[in-house]
Amino acid sequence: MPDCFSLNGTQTIDLPELGSKIYFKNHHRIQPVPFVIYADFEALTEKVYSCIPNNDKSYTNPYEKHTACGYGYKVVCHVDHSYSRPVEIYRGEDAIEKFIEKMFEEVKKCQKVMKEHFNKPLIMTEKNKRDFQNSTSCYICGEEYSEEDKVVRDHCHITGKYRGSTHNYCNLQLRLEPEKLKIPVIFHNLNGYDSHLIMQKNWKND
Repeated sequence: MPDCFSLNGTQTIDLPELGSKIYFKNHHRIQPVPFVIYADFEALTEKVYSCIPNNDKSYTNPYEKHTACGYGYKVVCHVDHSYSRPVEIYRGEDAIEKFIEKMFEEVKKCQKVMKEHFNKPLIMTEKNKRDFQNSTSCYICGEEYSEEDKVVRDHCHITGKYRGSTHNYCNLQLRLEPEKLKIPVIFHNLNGYDSHLIMQKNWKND
């Protein structure tokens, strides 16, 4: 405890007021991203021979060097798998640099697909029409409509399917903008291992 207080100081906990509530406001984030990239690195381990550490001081004893030797990744479109792509695998030198280059290429390909194909017009069934006519609240924010609200039909621009009635301003938050949309890259064990390879490479380059 003395060490903790000397490093961090005293800490306080601010509790919310009694009866207060937290509300979700980032409604644009309820829409799943159309593309996700799943990736993984592989590495070779080499023995490291270092000097004898000083037992009078704390130290880290490096005994292995991990060098990225390859990667694999797959681009997945969760709405329409016809736009997903086969697994890409690379083995060789400069694996991290080549992986980053490939990610920029894949982002451009995804943006091109979104511009050319993710603009399908609204498809309304009779059931959808009844749902829209009878709706009294926005399915995105959950608030009831007032007389001043402009109510519109929201639909998926990838499939054309009707999703629900919404406020006009809520509907605009769910627009797909290819140039602004970020493509998530999800690594296997990034926190535990793969990020160390990337940081190690960056340090070496610096």
